[in-house]
Amino acid sequence: MIPQRKSIYADAKDRASVRSEPAPVRLAMLLANSIDCDAISALFLQHRRIEIVEASANMAFSLAQCRRLFPQVLLIDPKIAFDLTRKAADEVSQGHVRHMIVLDDRLHEGRLAAVLTMPSVSYLTRQAGFAALVAAIIQGATRGERSFDLSFAKRVQRTSRGWRLEKAHDRPSVAALTARELEVMGLLARGNSVRDCAKQLRLAESTIDNHKARLMKKLQIHKAAELTHLAIRDGLMAV
Repeated sequence: MIPQRKSIYADAKDRASVRSEPAPVRLAMLLANSIDCDAISALFLQHRRIEIVEASANMAFSLAQCRRLFPQVLLIDPKIAFDLTRKAADEVSQGHVRHMIVLDDRLHEGRLAAVLTMPSVSYLTRQAGFAALVAAIIQGATRGERSFDLSFAKRVQRTSRGWRLEKAHDRPSVAALTARELEVMGLLARGNSVRDCAKQLRLAESTIDNHKARLMKKLQIHKAAELTHLAIRDGLMAV
């Protein structure tokens, strides 16, 4: 039996359907090691909606590539360096990247609270799963929407003063700190003096002292060692 050939109309319809498919999202990845780069790249090969334009474990190289390649989404592993999230967010603010996704090993409240102050940045943990990561990439690239793990998304609130993280327990939490207090806490935990913090943030030493006093009162801590412990636990410094 001779197979029936498609009509000219059907052929044209198929070609139009192919042409109407959205262009893939251009994704750059800055991950902790080459194994992560290879493994996650292999997973994305199954999705026609995502095209990997760069995958590296070298922070300086990857951020420079963003200025050259202009990916729509940058996926980062924040444990590479304590200041990576801020530096990568600068690429977003400068227009080299449309959206950034922080992919954490687990929820670090301090890191999430800091991310919430950065426009066009999403925060997921690896426990969210690959499907959630794909959805966050596409939503961030096409609609500019921020994504958060379902496990803690209800705690992420948008208020008249911006995004904030609600405390999960009665215990003191970095979620209660302001963006500046988080910044000061991170600097102090890395061994900077009040004078060092003042120079780096271009503020008066008395202002840094006030921030330090307020954040320690909110967290109910009294020693520098306690501050460092909380900063490590909540992701405000690399370990």
